[in-house]
Amino acid sequence: MAALKAPLQRKPQRSPEQQGYVLLLTLITLLVLLFGVLFTMRGAALQTVMTGNTVQRQKDVQASDIALRVIQQTLTNASNNAGGVALEYISPQPAWFSSPSNSTAAWWPPPSATYWTQAINAGTAYSVPLPAGTSAHAWALVVSANLPPDSAGCSFYDIFIHTIEANNVTAANTEALFKLCS
Repeated sequence: MAALKAPLQRKPQRSPEQQGYVLLLTLITLLVLLFGVLFTMRGAALQTVMTGNTVQRQKDVQASDIALRVIQQTLTNASNNAGGVALEYISPQPAWFSSPSNSTAAWWPPPSATYWTQAINAGTAYSVPLPAGTSAHAWALVVSANLPPDSAGCSFYDIFIHTIEANNVTAANTEALFKLCS
């Protein structure tokens, strides 16, 4: 004879409050809040990095201003020590000075990032001595501006300065025209 099976009992139908809608809605809400928090944190972190780089770049520009004053004094001293002649006639030529050969252009193009990298790595770039406590490094290149002397016999020089923060993340390139009178 066949074994008697116990009749299946039906589970009572759950009420709408017990079907998990509240749990599902809560999980979706928590997921949306998590994404909102992650987006906010990402934005805050990005803003912090951008602000930090802007501050570092401002420090680089300020260090470039200091380096400009140092190199201007160096130019003046070099000319005075050579008897007040133009820098093109000083022998031997200072390491920071480059006289363009066969160039009739009034302005040199600013040195590229490749130029600065190669010159710094080769040790041919002039390292501008900055005051103690300055965390940046500055290099300078001075070229004749190829402008005619003015009525007072002054010569014009283009000064290019490349400044890098000690952390090598930010850099600034500045350019100035310097009038040297003997």
